[in-house]
Amino acid sequence: MKKIFIIIFAFIFLTCREAYISPVNTPNLGYLVVEGVINSGGGNTKIALSRTTKLSDGTRAVETGATVMVQDENGNAYTLVEVARGDYEINNLNVDPNQKYRLRIVANDREYLSDFVGVNSNPAIDSVAWSRTSDGLHVSVNTHDPQQIAKYFMWDYIETWEIHSDWAPNCKFDTPNDPYWVTYIDQVKPYLRDSSKYQCWRSDTSRQILLGSTIKYAVDTISENLIDIASGAEPLSVLYSVNVRQFAFTKDAYEFMEKMKKNSEQLGSVFDAQPTELQGNIHSPSNPSEIVIGYVSICAIQEKRLFIHNEELPGWNYNSGCFLIQAVPNDRDYAVKNLYYPDRVTPFILPVEYRDRNPSDPPPSGYIINYVASDAKCVDCSLRGTRVKPAFWP
Repeated sequence: MKKIFIIIFAFIFLTCREAYISPVNTPNLGYLVVEGVINSGGGNTKIALSRTTKLSDGTRAVETGATVMVQDENGNAYTLVEVARGDYEINNLNVDPNQKYRLRIVANDREYLSDFVGVNSNPAIDSVAWSRTSDGLHVSVNTHDPQQIAKYFMWDYIETWEIHSDWAPNCKFDTPNDPYWVTYIDQVKPYLRDSSKYQCWRSDTSRQILLGSTIKYAVDTISENLIDIASGAEPLSVLYSVNVRQFAFTKDAYEFMEKMKKNSEQLGSVFDAQPTELQGNIHSPSNPSEIVIGYVSICAIQEKRLFIHNEELPGWNYNSGCFLIQAVPNDRDYAVKNLYYPDRVTPFILPVEYRDRNPSDPPPSGYIINYVASDAKCVDCSLRGTRVKPAFWP
């Protein structure tokens, strides 16, 4: 009997694995999606506009050329500027904490208005902390509201980390197809190294909706785990930084974000709950039945940055996977024939030995006896990141 049950369950599971068809009748233009929080703390306010697309599209349709304003109850308006496709920003917004505000959006010749909302109290972040575990490292945020007002929170973050190439190049070895950057393996002469391809930076943003509430706590204090980094991962190979932002919401705004979180995490399986219709506090006056996805809130956005150096993590054991392939003669035709791989990243050539030279002069290529090769990403870090040092980097 047990075996029959297993067979029936397996049959149901396999036959139910079919493409999910959304029951929502999306218009050709798509529904307007409004993302962002009005910053009452004097910093940057960013509102992102886009349109919904079919699940099969897999793309984000940004809304460009729109007019976006923050309005107060007295009729004063502050216009946001489109700084990138679909991203509208304003700095140092002059906000009166005793007033209510809303967004006014004009997109595709249609007006959209949010409800007027008050300024939410948002306490400062107490700390952004990290803890080492057997499987890696965890980053958490800690905060409390001494006034016992803020109960509903959301966080996001931007990670930035420094990366180093295994070998630093300083000249090119040209081939008929691609230029090969070259480095001299000479630890005694560091002036030969080109640090512009040795030191780079990468960044990543939070991809989940991170929520927390103190409504059930006797004390208005909260600690939430935000980031998990696996042991030996690249972000902590040199120097790592994360900048955490904190938002305070009303109960309605928090519940809206909970629905967003549920939909984004459960969508895609026929055994999950069906997507919840997301109607926030933004409407079309000319068409009240039109769905607009988003919830406008206003608070002073709080930020705190954390740095972690690899020296603080003994035994992190990051492995880039880079290695030197083989030694080859200093012969152009031989190098092109044996070191050019059409099915992989163009390898970089590294000379390993050369004859007599004046130590004060870089050796001419004719004096090099042979080379070893490695993948391009192992020599040129700009293939994996940017060479532009972040302004906040120490």
